[in-house]
Amino acid sequence: MIDVIIVNYNCSTYLQTLLEILTKTDVDSPSRRVLLKITVVDNNSSDGSADMVKTQFPGVQVIEREENDGYSAAVNEGLASTEEREILLLNSDIEISPDIIAQIRRIWDRLDFPGIIAPLHFEEDDFPQLTWGDHPTPTAEAKRRKLDMAAADREPWAKQELLAQSCKTRTVDWVSGSCMFFTRSTAMDIGPWDQNFFLFFEDIDWCLRAKEKGFEIYHTSEAQIRHAHGVSVDQDPEMSEIEYRRSQCYFTQKHFGSFSLLKLRAYLTFKILGRWIIGGRSGFDRSTSWQIFRDVWGKMGA
Repeated sequence: MIDVIIVNYNCSTYLQTLLEILTKTDVDSPSRRVLLKITVVDNNSSDGSADMVKTQFPGVQVIEREENDGYSAAVNEGLASTEEREILLLNSDIEISPDIIAQIRRIWDRLDFPGIIAPLHFEEDDFPQLTWGDHPTPTAEAKRRKLDMAAADREPWAKQELLAQSCKTRTVDWVSGSCMFFTRSTAMDIGPWDQNFFLFFEDIDWCLRAKEKGFEIYHTSEAQIRHAHGVSVDQDPEMSEIEYRRSQCYFTQKHFGSFSLLKLRAYLTFKILGRWIIGGRSGFDRSTSWQIFRDVWGKMGA
């Protein structure tokens, strides 16, 4: 039995599609050798997600959180409310079948309990996603950002590079929390997800902590899934930008120290100032730029 923990926020339509696939009973493939115990952790959605699950999928456990206090908090509650030895953590905008879950489990077994493993993600238009990476040093992040932006623009060289990097099962420094497989003992050894991250960087932080504990992180193209990237984020891009910068600063201080944080703050200050000067033409109004500036220079963490 595998605990499938799905974190959801206002993605009712995608969540319904995912649950229909996971609970489908007329699957004849012999590769389906897994039993799934599904839990949806709903982060106080306003689109009726929780009621939809309770009405249409009575066999699925629903945890209705009273407030949306972040992805990490939802993951921690999901882990605390389940008990199976093996865990698959998912975003609600993922499409994955029981066959693929069984495939991920077989790869994990073959690798002799590596720690954390994640499959290759594809966009809805079949373009590969960059959902893994090296330790996020400034140089590594600059290269990753260039590749990510090219992928967003659907540049052919970016597709070739992504497929080349993911052409085999290999160790990486982190994988996305949108779909990752691990055991409960691994999660207990690593510890809870850091709830100082509301959104962004929390999965990278957890993977780096796993590496510090001696666990391996694997990315594999032998199992492939679809991911409607950024569905929740796109609902409020200004708030997403605020949370991204807040998490970026906290992550930098936590993993690289105060001097690195100071350099990041200086860079962001010039960037935010430019946005503030041109106002709405930057894509964000001046109040958003001011809020980001305050958060960048505010106290990091709890």
